[in-house]
Amino acid sequence: MSLRQMARLLHYSPGWISRVENGRAIPTDELARACDELLALDGELIALARADRSGPVGLLRPAQLPPGASAFVGRRALLKELDVLLADANRRESVLTVALDGPAGVGKSTVALRWAYEIADRFPGGVLFTDLQGNSPEARPLAAADVLEQFLTAFGLPAAAVPADEAERAAVFRSIAVRRPILVILDNAAGSRHVEPLLVGARGCVALVTSRRRLTGLAVKAGAHRLSVRPMDQSESADLLSAVAGPERVAAEPTATADLARRCAHLPLALRIAAERLATFPHRSIADAVAELADRQHRLNVLTDIDDPHLAVRAALSSSYRALDDEAARTFRFLGLFPGATIGAAAAAALVDRPLGHTRRLLEVLAAVHLLEETGPDRYLRHDLLRDYAAERAAEEESATACQEALRRLVGWYVGTARDWPPHAPGEAEVAEAAERVEQVEQVEQG
Repeated sequence: MSLRQMARLLHYSPGWISRVENGRAIPTDELARACDELLALDGELIALARADRSGPVGLLRPAQLPPGASAFVGRRALLKELDVLLADANRRESVLTVALDGPAGVGKSTVALRWAYEIADRFPGGVLFTDLQGNSPEARPLAAADVLEQFLTAFGLPAAAVPADEAERAAVFRSIAVRRPILVILDNAAGSRHVEPLLVGARGCVALVTSRRRLTGLAVKAGAHRLSVRPMDQSESADLLSAVAGPERVAAEPTATADLARRCAHLPLALRIAAERLATFPHRSIADAVAELADRQHRLNVLTDIDDPHLAVRAALSSSYRALDDEAARTFRFLGLFPGATIGAAAAAALVDRPLGHTRRLLEVLAAVHLLEETGPDRYLRHDLLRDYAAERAAEEESATACQEALRRLVGWYVGTARDWPPHAPGEAEVAEAAERVEQVEQVEQG
């Protein structure tokens, strides 16, 4: 289509269209919208026009990262994996979207901020950060339209120039990102749909999302790379305790340090709270801290910050639990009655009194939000702090009769599915399974 033909169809002079085309004039919304419709560009020109009208103010380079953890330890393998993904995206000149998932208190936000600080100077367009409040017990998740407004004003757009419509805001945001690569940190996402309107497709841009949910939808629709943040290993746990409570104390009690890390399930949130208690009370030994955490009925009370009661393992787990639907929440509660760390799907089905297929689906739902961890086919693990919290929920929300009946069903299942000792020499797996069954039945009967 020639310039004269376009001008005739748009009812503008060829001279004016030429000035706009050569960047010597900024189009009105009316002209940009008419061009969009004529060329079927789906709002791209109206977005560019509005970004251009922001003038020099639109060239601001936001730097929104909040302070990171002062005592950051470990996570080198995960940070290296992120570096490799970024290098590969740069080599292919493509956009990079990464979704970090993991259980409550595992340090997803800490890892995201650490990496963001390491790479921030590579993004001439700036660095944007928002807490989407997807797991906040005190606030609703932030709407994408509100986040986009925050981002656009961070670039310098006057509030009056920000479109009212979410889709138009997203178009302006993406048009800005095309000009200069940006880094976007989307912390605490409720799910894939929560963040989809906030993603950019411009090459050189990076979006790093954190969530307690496995964002499989983001991987399928946006090609996001999913990485799971796991609890720390023993060495990292000891390093974190050392950094907060003091290296001399940790060096003096290596066995107690290992016990304390295990009682904290190697979760950075629990470890930091325990370490701060030690730092606050310097006359207490690490062994004293271990003894405090030995009592399952009070363990979650101990793992609560003295200064801020909302900074607590219980509060973190509660926000994940409260997001479950009724059936998944009921399953989680009944699993708190199970005495062991690992449970099979069939035993869980007996415990919750649901068909095996339905129970498998419920266990998958819990695993998807890291309230369980799959360790093998139909096998699931939860750490002690999760078990303690689930037991609390069962005690508060289920009747004593319902709990007793659930345990009877579990024992009945173990007894009913017991097999005769094989005539041949049993294998290692058979011996382990038999021992596990005996142990679980004994624990249920004792409990």
